[in-house]
Amino acid sequence: MEIKTAIETGDAGRLRRLLDAERTRANALVRWGKNGCNRTHPLHYVSDKVFDGTLQRDVALPLIDLLLAAGADVNFQTDGKGDTPLIGAASLGAEEVGLRLLEAGAQVERRGLFGETALHWAALLGEEQLAARLIPRADLTLRDERYHATPPGWAIEGWTSGAAGSRGRYREVVALLIAAGAPIEPRWFESDEVRANPTLLAVLRAGDR
Repeated sequence: MEIKTAIETGDAGRLRRLLDAERTRANALVRWGKNGCNRTHPLHYVSDKVFDGTLQRDVALPLIDLLLAAGADVNFQTDGKGDTPLIGAASLGAEEVGLRLLEAGAQVERRGLFGETALHWAALLGEEQLAARLIPRADLTLRDERYHATPPGWAIEGWTSGAAGSRGRYREVVALLIAAGAPIEPRWFESDEVRANPTLLAVLRAGDR
């Protein structure tokens, strides 16, 4: 609970003291939700708090740095599967956290709960800076297991329907993906949502030449 409280209050000093006293706390799962039924890695929990507005992004980064310095597992997955801290950051709109995790060695190719990668989420939320760092190291043709869509497909979904936590840089993300060689699917041009978005349609047509 002490680590949980330090993260929720953005108290870097308290977090430092807790980690100095016991470095294993950097990987002790945080219990939260009704009856503490959810268990989340501290690195991921920071992104949760960014997403729900508890933490400002500039407050979150010092917490991430302290956890990493104490040995937090940047590629943690529950029982070897599910969301990593990087996937969590990308999916929760904590773009700056995601960038810091990449600097710390987060693995881009790890797949989440239904076979998606951090790039899928960065595309869905229009996270241009994070997408730009992920694209050179990611499989741009990889389809997730639930929606069977590639990262560009996720970007188009986010652009046309909106997504909680969106950073809104969809035009830039789609252009980056196409410039890097991501395939364009003909069915996108037949979508009513795409046809109703002249900017998106123009970006796709420019890449389809």
